[in-house]
Amino acid sequence: MAHTVSEPRGVILRPDVLIAIALTGVIGFSIGQNWPLASSGTTEIAAPVSEDWHGNVRRSHWPN
Repeated sequence: MAHTVSEPRGVILRPDVLIAIALTGVIGFSIGQNWPLASSGTTEIAAPVSEDWHGNVRRSHWPN
């Protein structure tokens, strides 16, 4: 067997692959921004939990 020195291949930047990856990301992002939240229109969104000044969740609904 012959002994040969193996050399790592250099990095080859292919602009067409980079453009395809970037274009796929942009299209996916824009689709995700315009995707409907719920598939059925009859669902209701729950009211947010009331919090006090420090961000703690209030345990009762009595006024202070």
